[in-house]
Amino acid sequence: MKKVRRKRCKECNELFTPKYSTVQMACSPKCAYAYSKRRDAEKKEEDSVSLAKAMKEKKQRKTLSSEIQKTQKLVNKYVRLRDKGKPCISQNIAYKKDFDAGHLFSKNTYSAIRFNLDNIHGQSIYANRYLEGDFDNYLINLPNRIGKERVEALKQLAAECKRTTKKWTIAELEEIQRDIKQKLKQL
Repeated sequence: MKKVRRKRCKECNELFTPKYSTVQMACSPKCAYAYSKRRDAEKKEEDSVSLAKAMKEKKQRKTLSSEIQKTQKLVNKYVRLRDKGKPCISQNIAYKKDFDAGHLFSKNTYSAIRFNLDNIHGQSIYANRYLEGDFDNYLINLPNRIGKERVEALKQLAAECKRTTKKWTIAELEEIQRDIKQKLKQL
């Protein structure tokens, strides 16, 4: 039979000969209990520190979808302020505080011009949400706001970007955010 080697107790640091198992870590049940409690407390503290660190990292991490949403909110805010007092682009309804920032060319289909300010104007909720943007009337009234040349340029951009889907980068979105913030300050 193999001779069992002596070990140091993990709790009191005394030498002992294991009686119960070769993997025994403490010299007595009392030390084993104390060691177990200390180890559980250390693990709990370690877990709370790592959880706090993970939460902090998550807050700092920018996701592409969150940056797109943030940029869209900022652009919509700018458009509402810019078009304050102007009637609905498609229905000529008098200005209301709850106007949407309506896109002529859908932001999902024409992702490359999603943040193009010539493509976004104050629009009544009815026209934007229930008439799906009221494209025809929007297009008729748009030259009165931005001019025929800019409308034609916008149509050309839309035709080009419909063939491909724009993959935004966080850097591009941050640049748009900076530009819009500057324009908001000027308003």
